[in-house]
Amino acid sequence: MPDALDLSMVASSALPAVFTFLCQRLDAVLPHRSSAKTGRAGGEPEVPAQLVGELQLPLRVDPGRLEVRLAAVEALALGMEHYQRDPVQISANDPLLMQTLGRVREALEDIYGQRFTFQGENRAQSGPFSEQCYGTVAGEVTGMEAQEAIRGSVTSTIRARDVEPGGKIVGMKARVIDGRG
Repeated sequence: MPDALDLSMVASSALPAVFTFLCQRLDAVLPHRSSAKTGRAGGEPEVPAQLVGELQLPLRVDPGRLEVRLAAVEALALGMEHYQRDPVQISANDPLLMQTLGRVREALEDIYGQRFTFQGENRAQSGPFSEQCYGTVAGEVTGMEAQEAIRGSVTSTIRARDVEPGGKIVGMKARVIDGRG
């Protein structure tokens, strides 16, 4: 998701809502931060009107992905505190803020397995995605398997160098998965 880092096309007027959404999600993946601020951990996000596409709710943290990114996410959260304390400083003309927000989004998209796209951006709509890379597939690999939901704009990408005889790659199984828009 190299395009996750670039938030330059988000309108300045939308930036405070984008900032708030990303901060809420950042706090939600770091329970010691969210419970200290609000008295509760997690919760459903306030999805800004500027979000393009449809998220699969509730958002679910992939514990393995969070563990891999935990140190970086904690550092990003510290970098965002200045702006949370003084929202007047939130500006599209602040290159450090824009770079930090891009990195926050990239980390959160990986942790939640969902893309967060905002009005004005030239990238795939918000929604669930699955990206998997394998050297050799000997059994069965499935990108997404629904059984009554998923909906919205979804993407499944599976790459394998080799698929052994009897190996099978399935992008998506169904009983809904929808893929609107």
